[in-house]
This record gives sequence, structure tokens and C-alpha cells, in this order.
Amino acid sequence: MFELDPEARTFGVTAVENRFLTDYLAAAKGDYVKVYLWGLYACGQKGPDYTLAEMADDIEMDVPEIEAALRYWERRSLVSHLSDNPPQYRFFSPSQRQQTPVRDLEVDVEYVSFAESVYAAFGDRRKLKNSEILLAWEWVKDYSLPPEAVLMLLHHCIAVERINFSFRKKAEPLAIRMHEAGVQSVDDAEGFLQHNMAVHDGTQRVLSRMGKRRLPSDDELALYEKWLDQWKFTAQDILDACAETTGGDPSFKYLDGILARLRREAEDDGTPIRQRLTREEQEKACAREMMQHLSISLDTPALLRLYRQCLEIQPHGVILLAADECVRTREKGRVESLLSLLQAWQSRGMTTEADVKRYLSQVREENLALRELFERSGHEARPTAADRAQYETWKSWGYHRELLLLAAEQSRVAQGNKMAYMSRVLEMWHEEGITDISQVRAKKRNEKKPAGPGGKTVTAQQYTQRDYTEEELMAVSDDLIEEAKQLRG
Repeated sequence: MFELDPEARTFGVTAVENRFLTDYLAAAKGDYVKVYLWGLYACGQKGPDYTLAEMADDIEMDVPEIEAALRYWERRSLVSHLSDNPPQYRFFSPSQRQQTPVRDLEVDVEYVSFAESVYAAFGDRRKLKNSEILLAWEWVKDYSLPPEAVLMLLHHCIAVERINFSFRKKAEPLAIRMHEAGVQSVDDAEGFLQHNMAVHDGTQRVLSRMGKRRLPSDDELALYEKWLDQWKFTAQDILDACAETTGGDPSFKYLDGILARLRREAEDDGTPIRQRLTREEQEKACAREMMQHLSISLDTPALLRLYRQCLEIQPHGVILLAADECVRTREKGRVESLLSLLQAWQSRGMTTEADVKRYLSQVREENLALRELFERSGHEARPTAADRAQYETWKSWGYHRELLLLAAEQSRVAQGNKMAYMSRVLEMWHEEGITDISQVRAKKRNEKKPAGPGGKTVTAQQYTQRDYTEEELMAVSDDLIEEAKQLRG
């Protein structure tokens, strides 16, 4: 006889008790509240044939999500599941449930046993809310976790997060992960929680290594778990890598970058992390020593790259010798000169400190002898590689110091390149088989004595040898660097 206009429903009112707002709202998830309110609305405005699928379309939720929400309210005695086919639910007033027992609800023995076990786990150390017990029970029902596994989870949270942890923020995410990991038995739960404990303890050790006295954050735990599970580092590997975080304020983000680099490098040669870090520390110490010898200042990454580049050419001891020579020849701070010199020595077959030291000693001796010849002849220049090669030729002819000084003295009268004149004199003597000063004097007696510019010939023995400075004796001349650069191309 009477009916309500369908459009009038939009302008009606759905009653929600204040007791629901005060006693149930705060502890429930937003979607669960959404389902409860829509269910109240449907009780008054939808017909008896209204289905869960229709409800899902109306409130934009999946049917399994709606069923989980209805089970939540069922455990709180505000909804009763009457049948499965078709699904039927009855809603109850919060005040009704608290004041009048409902005969169609039987005591859930399993839940009571579970609740007693949870209370026992906390004892007198924490007063639990009924909503917390119900939330933990949802993990049993909604995530299909064994009650014993959930109890193990709670004990784990007590050990890791301390007694006053949040069921919603700390324990529930762990329950979800257990569900996603396929935990179906107590053994599964034990293995999962042992791994979680290893992650927590490892993260705590890293924090302690960094000098931070606090519990790890969720982000730090996630990073540590990534290092263990995805990147396959051991706990010791991670602690060893902490040595690289010294300086400034160490952080997990910085450590993540270090481990990412080590992971890339380990893929190349498979060197263990500890061995790789030890090698890097040794390389850094050697690179700093090279920097001191070369008198340059570079940031650590650039310095290490330069040192490794040098190490590909020559061993450490040879690198230091080359750095010293660059400084002595006023090539201080010239990285290019250092590399050129190392490659030049390599091209000459000098690959050990002994080889290089012998070579440098020979160069210094020859430079000293050539400087004396230059001074005697009046030749103003510094010894070059070509001069040293010529000097070695003269020595191979058996010419000793006194005879060379005599040839240098005779070249004083030459105009232009006095060393070229001296070379021609010695070549002539060599062709004539002259190997001694007496032979030169005899030759002069048999020749017409030329008029010299000074009118008097001074013998080699009448010259005093000059005293050279330490720098002159020790330095390999600038042309050695130039020669090295040319050899390098």
C-alpha cells in the first residue's frame, strides 16, 4: 500500500550510534569502517537480494576485502554471518551487544585460547587492549597464519622492538610479510623470524659501528635486508665496508653507495670484500706516498685513479723514483710528466728499482763528466740525451777523462757548436788510432804549430775541476723528461 520514492533514499538518514564512534571507530581500519557504514545503509535502503558483488561496485572495493571487513565486525559481535549461499549478514547495535547477550553467537573457544596465550606473553609488563588482541586474531583468520606463528611473531616483536611496540605499525607489517612469504607452519615462522632477527641484529651492529646508539629505522632495516638477500653480502662484509664510512657523519645511504660499488667490482673479479677493502687501503696509502713525493694535492678518488694508472706501467718503488725525478727537474706537480717518464723507462726495459737506480746513477755520472767537458770547451748548455749517447761512444773507444778534457780544450777555438768540433777531433783521433795524450803531443810536434787565439796552449792538467751542487749532481736533466714525452707519443 505504501512505498518510499527511490530518490528519497538519497535524502534520508542512516543512524550510527555514538557508542560505535567512541568504542569501535579508532581501532578499525578505514575500509572496515566504510564497509560497516555502507552495510548499515544497505540494511535500510537495499532489498534482500542485494549482493556482495553489488556492494563492491557501489563502494569501489573487492569482494574479498569486503568479506575480510565483515569478519572483522563479526569478531566484534556487531555482525553475524547467517549463511554462505547466498551470503547473508545481520547487523547488531553496539549498545545491544554490550547490554544483552545474543543467543546465536557461540563462544569462540579457539579465540579465547589465543587471547589467553597473548596475555600470558605480555604478563604484567603491559596492559593489552581488547582491540590489540582482536587485531592479532585477524592475522590468524585473514592471513591464514597458525596461531602459534602469530604468538612467535609477538614474542619476536617484544625482543626486537621492546614491550610497548605498536601492534598496528610494527607487528602487522611483519604479519603481512609472513603471509606473503608463504608461512604456513611453526617451522616456517621460525625460519622467517630468525632471518628477521638476523637483519635486526646486523642493522644494530652497523649502527653501533657508526657510533649511533638507537634502534634501527624501518628504512635502515630494509636496506640491510637488501644487502643480505638481494646483493648476497655477508654480515661481516657489511661491517667491513663500514670502514669506508669514516669521516663526517656516516649513514646507511652512504654505506649503500659503497656496497653498490663493491658489488659492481666483485662481479668483475670475484674478490672477497675484506680482501678488496684491504687492497684499497694499501693502494690509498701508496697513492698518498706518491703524492708526497710528487708534491701535488688531489682528492682521494682522483689520486687513486692516477696511482692505479701509474701502477699499470711500473711498480710502486719505480713510481716514487719517477716522482722524485719530476720534482728535481722542475716538473713538480706535472702528472703528464710522471706518466711519460714511467712509460719511457718501461720502453727501455727498466721495470725494477734496481734498473732505474743504475740508470739514474749512470746518467748523473755522465752529466757530471759532460759538464766538466762543457766547462773546459766553453760550451754553454746542459747535457742532453744525445750528448750522453755521444759520450758513451767516446768511452767505447777507450778514451779516458784526461784525453777527453784535452779534446775539449782544443775545441775552445771553434766558432759555433764546440761539442760538434770536439766530436770531430775525437773521431779523427779514433781513425788515427790515437788513444793516449802522449800520442796527441807527438802528433803536434810533427805538425806545424798553429797560432791559437791566446798564444799559449794550456794542458788538461792545468785546469781545476769545478765543484757541482747536489742538485746538479742528482738531477736528471730536463731533456730526459722531454725525451720521455716523445717516447710516449
